[in-house]
Amino acid sequence: MKKLFLSIFILAFSLISFGQGNELNSWTSYLSHTSSVKSVDRNGIVYAITRGGMFSYDLENRESQVFSTIEGLSGINPTTIFYHTEADQVFVGYADGMIDVFREAGQFEYFTDIQRNSFFTQKRINAFAGRSDKLYIATEFGLVIYDLNDGLPETDVAQFADLPSQINVIGVSVLENRVWVLLEDFGLYSAPADFPNLKDPSIWRDESNRDGLNSSLNLLQIESNSSVMMLRTPNSLLIRENGIWIPFDPSNEKVDGFTLSEEAVSVWRITRSSIFGFDGSRRDFFSDGQQVTDVHFVSPGKYITCTNGQGVLGFLDGEKFSLSPTGPATNDCIRVAVGNGEIYIAPKGYNQSFNTDPNRLGIYYFTRDNGWERLSGESGALDPTVSTSFARGIYDYSTGKAVMASWGTGLVELKNGVQETFYNCENAELSVIAPPCDISKLDNSRVSGMDYDLNGNLWVSLDFSQIPLMVKSPEGEWFKANPSRIPNNDHFVDMIVDDFGSKWIINEDQGVLVYNDAQTPLDVSDDWTLTLKSGINQGDLPSNSVTSLVKDQDGFIWVGTTQGVVVFFDPFSISQRQIVDARPPVFDRRPLLGEATINAIAVDGGNRKWLATNDGVFLVSEDGDELIETFTEENSPLLSNVVNDVEVDQTTGEVFFATSLGLISFQGNATAGSRECNDVFVYPNPAFTDTESGITIRGSGAESIVKITTVSGLLVREIQSQGGTAVWDGRDVKGEKVRSGIYLALIADDNGDNACIGKFSVIAR
Repeated sequence: MKKLFLSIFILAFSLISFGQGNELNSWTSYLSHTSSVKSVDRNGIVYAITRGGMFSYDLENRESQVFSTIEGLSGINPTTIFYHTEADQVFVGYADGMIDVFREAGQFEYFTDIQRNSFFTQKRINAFAGRSDKLYIATEFGLVIYDLNDGLPETDVAQFADLPSQINVIGVSVLENRVWVLLEDFGLYSAPADFPNLKDPSIWRDESNRDGLNSSLNLLQIESNSSVMMLRTPNSLLIRENGIWIPFDPSNEKVDGFTLSEEAVSVWRITRSSIFGFDGSRRDFFSDGQQVTDVHFVSPGKYITCTNGQGVLGFLDGEKFSLSPTGPATNDCIRVAVGNGEIYIAPKGYNQSFNTDPNRLGIYYFTRDNGWERLSGESGALDPTVSTSFARGIYDYSTGKAVMASWGTGLVELKNGVQETFYNCENAELSVIAPPCDISKLDNSRVSGMDYDLNGNLWVSLDFSQIPLMVKSPEGEWFKANPSRIPNNDHFVDMIVDDFGSKWIINEDQGVLVYNDAQTPLDVSDDWTLTLKSGINQGDLPSNSVTSLVKDQDGFIWVGTTQGVVVFFDPFSISQRQIVDARPPVFDRRPLLGEATINAIAVDGGNRKWLATNDGVFLVSEDGDELIETFTEENSPLLSNVVNDVEVDQTTGEVFFATSLGLISFQGNATAGSRECNDVFVYPNPAFTDTESGITIRGSGAESIVKITTVSGLLVREIQSQGGTAVWDGRDVKGEKVRSGIYLALIADDNGDNACIGKFSVIAR
């Protein structure tokens, strides 16, 4: 198999610094490492795999480095990790059969044979073992052996005696010049390690009734070092010494896992959250309620412990400390609200049946200056009565506030991560049931959608509610929409407000309900509704299963469905109670993404549309007739093709993708333009003419003309901004690279007004 090196990938997707000058087209991951799986130690550097990828930790300097798909990992959910001491290589395995290989993290190679094999459907990498230049791989379908000299599989999948051709190998070890495999439902088998063809079924020996081993035992785990081997059963540990299996712990205490190094055995019990080690004598050293997933011995009195909840913990000479990098509490991310460099994550809120999620994860809040914070009633950051099952969020640039809504007991308004106000069924009648209010019921106020109108009123839809639509005035007063005009107890899942005061509400599998209060929210007598759905002269939606809504900079309403996206170009007529039909954007002479489920839509500063689907993310032009970018797992660091939400920080141009595996962002090249031209910012400065991402000029007014000139006034190039950002490739009007020197960015709108200037230097190379 040909080894694939990552040098080109690393150059294209290297992680840039977090400051305002994030390089265009760079990626940033915002992942949790609290759920850790397994760790290894290579020359004082700990490598730990988690449900957010992998990180390294230098035990001497106590410095960590994070690795995700941006840095070249194949994925962020590895199943196992192994350090081959003789080959001096680290191997990371995945559920799809992919294997990452490295000596120095960041310099990855890949073994792809198992992942590319179409004969097997279940390819999970369960464990590794090594001997000399061989790598033994335990997979869901059998044992695979690699020759590390050329990175090629040494033989086809091993066959075990007269057993079925595909067997789940849950563990593999090498001892006594034999290869040992633990087979699900079939016990322990071994074969001579030097035999040239381990595919031969006749050389595999059933060990179930040999050397003191009882075939009735349910074997769960196998580990070995250079001199001994151990097995775990549901109630005991066995150790192989001098060719005989004997009980290791005479007390026959139930254990949930163990690791075996050259110096010690580490054993843990999940049920009692305790660990004890054997490095000459028994040592009990951990018991604080965390669910242990892996332990390994570093040296006497020094252990590294993986947990499901607190990440990776170090116990070094009596000191306990965390090795894990900071991040959100989990990688759950159903919605995200962003603005002015702030990130608010609504992690979950509800389950697949739209019932309140019991995990009560709170809000994950991030700023680059202060890092991550978990906001919840339990932590004291939110009102104690707030249900922390958050599912919705919006950011208001005019006030710098975020509104986060729970699928339980109302919503909170926050500024700079601090709760300012909290509304529930007591003080805002946000209730799905008729009074009286009972805040003890976690499903009281399922807020499903929020948006501001042009007058600063906050409109809120509630799911399965007798009062499905509420409005809060800028003064903080709440009012009900006319319940007689709106079908109650319907499945309302989201909403927006257009420029004419119409409220567009997604009614699950029934199209879009439009509610209009005739610009008099306090007078319900003149309110009316209409429904837009599939069918000519009824709205002509491609499907009544509507999934997303957004208003663009022209006031047009983009509607995402399970069968693509359409646009209502005449929301004014709808505000006059006239049904008009939507039209699909046309790309390549076909409806744009006509068969895709559009989970979310975001509009960037250039009025371009980001479309989040179950098949990746697509950036299209203002009218949707041009495909600008396509991001998938296969061609980019995108964590998952299933993208729940997409949001753009209009002040920075950073585009956030809330995927099924966590949050990741892409530094886009469009920001919201202002009416005045302020604080022109050029980066990088100095700029180089060979930069692939271009020279970014930020701070222009919306849709401005940017003229690049020399200091003497000679015109070099003229470019159009995308919202408040323009990108110059360092070339003149003839397409030639400019010379080194000082240049000016002269910015003005189409009428020559709102002019401003930025100065920067260019180095030609």
